[in-house]
Amino acid sequence: MQLTYKYRLKPTKAQLKTIAAHLELCRRQYNYRLGERFRWWESTRTPVNACPLIASIVPVEEIYKNIPLTRIQTRDGR
Repeated sequence: MQLTYKYRLKPTKAQLKTIAAHLELCRRQYNYRLGERFRWWESTRTPVNACPLIASIVPVEEIYKNIPLTRIQTRDGR
């Protein structure tokens, strides 16, 4: 009984460019969050499994402000 399938993708150049952009955004997000967690650990020196009940949430606009490919919709719909 076969439970998984393998698919060979043959994306176009435009699709490759889009995939590369998405991977870059994911990489930046991961590194940002990892750095944020490390800074928190440096400031508190508590075990990583002990997290506060209130977490600081960074606005999305702050994370993606230097990335021209992203478009952030404002509250008024523009």
